Amino acid sequence: MTTPEYAQELRTLLFQGENDIRRDLCAELPEATLAEALTGLSPQSVWEMLSLMQPWKRAAVFGYFNLDFQVFLTENINKDELAHLLTEMSADERVDLFKRLPEEAQESVFPLLAKAEREDIRKLSSYDENMAGSVMTSEYVTLTPDLTVTQSLEKLRRQWPGKETIYYAYVIGEGRRFLGFVSLRKLILAKPSAYVGDIMKAEAIYIRASDPREKAAELIAKYDLIALPVINGGDALVGIITHDDALDVVTEEATEDMLRMASTDAEEYENSSILQSIRLRGPWLTLNLGTAMLSSLTVSFFQDTISQYVILAALMPIIAGLGGNAGTQTLAVTVRGIALGKIPVGRGRKVILQEAGVGLMNGAIIGLLVAVIALFGFNKPWLGLIMLMAMICNLIIAGLIGSAIPLALKSLKLDPALGSSVFITAATDISGFFVFLSLATLMMPLLR
Repeated sequence: MTTPEYAQELRTLLFQGENDIRRDLCAELPEATLAEALTGLSPQSVWEMLSLMQPWKRAAVFGYFNLDFQVFLTENINKDELAHLLTEMSADERVDLFKRLPEEAQESVFPLLAKAEREDIRKLSSYDENMAGSVMTSEYVTLTPDLTVTQSLEKLRRQWPGKETIYYAYVIGEGRRFLGFVSLRKLILAKPSAYVGDIMKAEAIYIRASDPREKAAELIAKYDLIALPVINGGDALVGIITHDDALDVVTEEATEDMLRMASTDAEEYENSSILQSIRLRGPWLTLNLGTAMLSSLTVSFFQDTISQYVILAALMPIIAGLGGNAGTQTLAVTVRGIALGKIPVGRGRKVILQEAGVGLMNGAIIGLLVAVIALFGFNKPWLGLIMLMAMICNLIIAGLIGSAIPLALKSLKLDPALGSSVFITAATDISGFFVFLSLATLMMPLLR
C-alpha cells in the first residue's frame, strides 16, 4: 500500500511529464500502485492515464478499482470503449462489473461482446451472489488424461495467455467430468513420454458451484491452495476460485458481519445517498427505540425505590453499560467462531454454558471492585453487596444472550451477526436495571 505522500508524488509525475515518460511509468509500475494513485481522481484524469497503457494493463489497473468507482468511470466512455474494456478484463472481474452496470448500459454493450464473453457472463451471472459459482472464473487450463507430458506442456504454452493461473492444470474426461489435477512442477519433472493420467492427482479438493462461497475460502485457507476447482451437480468442471478471490470473500464477509453487528447493512457504501442510508439504518433504529422503551418501562416500575434513594439512578448505567460491553465481547467471539467453523453443529450448548461461566467469573471480579468503590465512596456496605450481585447476574445474562442469539440465528439459517447488537443491548439493559433495582427494593431498609 502506498503512502498518501508517495501517491501524490506519483500523480505529479504521471500528469506533468512528457507522454513518453508517462507511458514508461505506466508500463513499469505495478497495476495495484497505479490504481491506488488514480483512485478518487476525476474520470477525465483517470481515462487520460488509462489511455496511455496497453489494453491488457488498462484492464488490469481498472480491475483494482472498487466496483463503485468502476461503474462511475464507465459513465464517461461510449459503449464501444466499454465493450473493449470488458473484453480485456478477467472473467470474474468482467461479470462483477457487468452485473453492476445500469440496465440500459448492459443492453447496449452486451451485443458488442464476442460470443465467448457473452456466454461466460450468462453462466457466471446465473449463480446467486452467496454461492461459490458467483466468485469463480472460467479462465483456467485443462488437460485430458491421454496427453503426454510433451503434448501437455505445449498445450499450456498455447492456453496460458489470459488465464488466471497455470501452476495447476485440471484434468477432465468426457463431458468435462473432473478427474483431478497435475501441477506444473510435476509436468516439468516427469518424463516427456509419461501420460497425464499416470501422474495426475485424482484425490483433489473441490467445491460445488451451489455451495456457500464462504466454504470455498475455508477450503483454500485450510489446504493452502492456489486455486480451488468448482464442479456442477453432474461433476463437470465449470470453473476455479483463486486465492485472491477467496481473500475478497473473507474481506467482504468480515465487513458484512461488522456492519450487521452495528445494526446497519453491507449495502451501504461511503457514497450512498442520504435516502439510501436512512432506508437501511431506519428500521434498526426503530427497533432499537422499541427496546429502549422497554428498558425505560422496566425502570418506571421502580420509581418509588429510586425516589427514596436517588443515588441508585447514578449507579444504574454502570450495571447496564458493563453488561452491554460483556455481551458485545461474547457476541464478537461467537460470531467469529461460527464464521471460521470453530463452533460445529451440536456444540452450541457447550459454548453457551462456557460463556455463562466466563460471565460469572468476570461479574465476580468486576462486581467486587464496584462493591469496594460503593463501600468507600458512599459508606454503604449493603449498596456494595447489591452492586456485586447485580453485576454477577447481568454478566451471566450477557454471556448467555451474547452466545445464544448468534447460535439461534445460525440454526434458523440467518446471518449470526444480523442485528445482534440491538438484542444484546436490550437484554443487558433490561436485565441489569431489573436485577439491580429489585435487589435495592428488597434491601431498602438496610440502605437507609
